[in-house]
Order: sequence, then C-alpha cells, then structure tokens
Amino acid sequence: MCNYEIYKILKLEISKSLINITEKIGRDINLVQGPGGNISFKSNGFMYIKASGEKMSDAKNKNIFIKTDLIKILSSLESSDPDPIKNSWEKSSLMRPSIETTMHALMPHKYVLHVHCVNTLSWVIQKNYHEKINIFLKGINWKSVPYKKPGLNLSNEIKKIIKESIVDVILLGNHGIVAGAESAERVFEIIKSISEKLYLSELNKKSLDLEKFNKYLLCREYKLPKNKYVHQMAFSKIHSLIATKGDLFPDQTIFLENGLIIINSLEELILLSKLRANKLPVVLIPNVGIIIPRTFTEVNEDTLVGLSMIISRLPKDASINYLTNKERNELINWDLEIHRKKINN
Repeated sequence: MCNYEIYKILKLEISKSLINITEKIGRDINLVQGPGGNISFKSNGFMYIKASGEKMSDAKNKNIFIKTDLIKILSSLESSDPDPIKNSWEKSSLMRPSIETTMHALMPHKYVLHVHCVNTLSWVIQKNYHEKINIFLKGINWKSVPYKKPGLNLSNEIKKIIKESIVDVILLGNHGIVAGAESAERVFEIIKSISEKLYLSELNKKSLDLEKFNKYLLCREYKLPKNKYVHQMAFSKIHSLIATKGDLFPDQTIFLENGLIIINSLEELILLSKLRANKLPVVLIPNVGIIIPRTFTEVNEDTLVGLSMIISRLPKDASINYLTNKERNELINWDLEIHRKKINN
C-alpha cells in the first residue's frame, strides 16, 4: 500500500505535499528532534494536526495526523474553557491531538508550523535577546512571547498578540518558533529562512580520542552516544557549565530529566552510578567527551543532540534564561507530557 493511501482510507484530507513537507521537516535535526514540533492545516471548520508524541519524520510511514473540530476549539478558547480541546476529536482514535493544538487553532493561517529550531533556540534562551535579534529579522512580520508552559498557558499569551495584530511568526521564549502561511511550502520556507538568518557560528569541532573513553566505559551503566557531535560541549569549560546549570527548553526537561553533570575521574563516575542508580545523568568529561546512560533510547539521544547544537551556538558571554524548578515540575508531573514520554519509550 502506498503511504498516501493510508490517509485516503482514513478519510483524512491530507495532501501529498503536506505529507512530504512534514516528513522532510521531521528529518531535519536543525528543526526537529524526536517527537518535537508539530504542523497543522485548516479546512471546512476542521483542523488536522500532528498527534501528540508522534514523529513528523514518520509522516510517510503511517498516519500521524488527527482531525479536530476547529470551531469548537475556538469557541471554547473564547469562553475561557479550562480544557478547550476536550471532545474536539474522535475518541475512538488511540491518538490525541498535540499539546500545542490551541496555539495552532489561534493562528489565523491555513497552515501552521511549530518547531524546536536549534538556531532559534540559541537566541530565545538568552536574556534580552530581542534587542540583538531585530537586525536579522528585518522585513519579517514577527512578535515574541516569554516562556509559558506549553499548551493553554502559551496559547493565552499568543491570544493577546493576535488580538492586537495578525503576525506570521512568533518566537517562543525557551521553546522555539511558530509560523503561519497559506500553503505548506510557504510556511516551511519561512521557518527555514529564519533558521538560516539566525545561524551565526558554533564551537569548532574537536577530534575525539576514543581510547580515552575506555576506562570510563568500565562503568557498565554507561555507553557512547551514537552522534559524535554531542561531544563538542565537553571541550569548552564555559559551554559545559551552561549545559549542567539547568534546563533550557521543555523537551530537555522531559527527555533528559536526570540532567547533565561534569566528572573528572572513573572513581567519581562509579560513585555517581551508585548514588544515582535509578536516575543516571548524562556525563561530561572535560576535554574527553560525553557518555550517556545505557538505558538511553533514540528520543533521549535526539534531544541530547539538539541540546548540544543549541549550546554550541551560544557566545561565551551569553546570559541564559533557565527554566525554574516550578516550571520543570509543571512539565515532569503533567499527564500530557507523561503521555508523550510513554509513547517514545
């Protein structure tokens, strides 16, 4: 069965171009890591949106979209319903709409794309980034919002902006970017163009000496990451400290829940593995590289790659906005994030 036939059988009005672009975005780690990001389109009072926990990169392999009642969602938002997406989709489906459904509904554009673009995140995790970023976004109709818990909290902040004026791009503090357009191709072009404009530089790549890892890998609870890029943080003291001081964005909290830590010897690592046996962190070894818990899955590794790409793009004098403990706990204990985590583990 050709992949497009899946959508036709399910009677979902998903075009080939949307499927192709969704899959293309999902395979670009600069834009999306693991199940992060989402895309939607509106038609005849309905909104089709990527389901929570699904990966955009799977768009050609299986159905990742869910049909929602756009009119009902907007009406519920207008009346300040505490659960505006309740009963807005067919419950017989095993999937549920994206956490960001209300944000997509509020954007007036036919197509809406939200991604965790690493070039954008390297700016929006910094304090007072607006002053520095203006020059790169000249000619773009954009606004920004401070960090808010994904979902309804964030949507309420966006609602304030949209009431004042229609914008095509909104930068989301410590989260990413959302854009809207009248075609899937155009919304992808907007995001891709902004990503390119916001790239300045990154840490110089250092060559790895794999033999230096041997003694640390005697600790059987750890292994080497698949992607060698992540090691670059360990060769910069400043960037290693940034990585270990706290969480920069929601998916880091969810998929790298046990944090990152710097160790300097095998003895420290063995002690760490005993003290935190059930909550092993990512380990940075200065001027050697990074090792990860043996239990890490693909989504944990993808999130770590994204984190390392963001941090490697930061200037050494960057002033960082970290998520607070309250903001972290809101995410960790949230049933909707637990749902995403369960699907991807």
